[in-house]
Amino acid sequence: MQENEVKTEIVIAAAPDDVWRVLVDFAAYAEWNPVMEYLAVSGTKTKVRAAKGTPAERDFDGEITSMEPHVLRSQGGDPALFFGRHRWELHEHGSGTRLVNAESFSGPMVQAVLDQTRDVLVAEFDAFNAALKARAESL
Repeated sequence: MQENEVKTEIVIAAAPDDVWRVLVDFAAYAEWNPVMEYLAVSGTKTKVRAAKGTPAERDFDGEITSMEPHVLRSQGGDPALFFGRHRWELHEHGSGTRLVNAESFSGPMVQAVLDQTRDVLVAEFDAFNAALKARAESL
């Protein structure tokens, strides 16, 4: 893992196509995702609420930059200060899926922000992964 990256993984007992359908159904995130919710999606532009219901709750604008088969990429932030490039990758893993949930950061504030928030971000990514796993495995 790079110093400016947060990366988590989980194995899901569901086929990659099934996990993909859950991952890209942005309108349904509020039903299953305790960490993240898409408040609005217009084309590739997004409005996201992260860390729902916690002191770290925050809303931000983002952009979906790629929706390749089994790879979703988005980005957001201010490139002059702190910018994130997020990716969710689905890999075949036996009869299931290995999810890689990662975000790389750039900008002059990266070190200061990650020094204070890395543990929180890892916990948020892990909670997202567990919720996606539960949702995909229940279908």
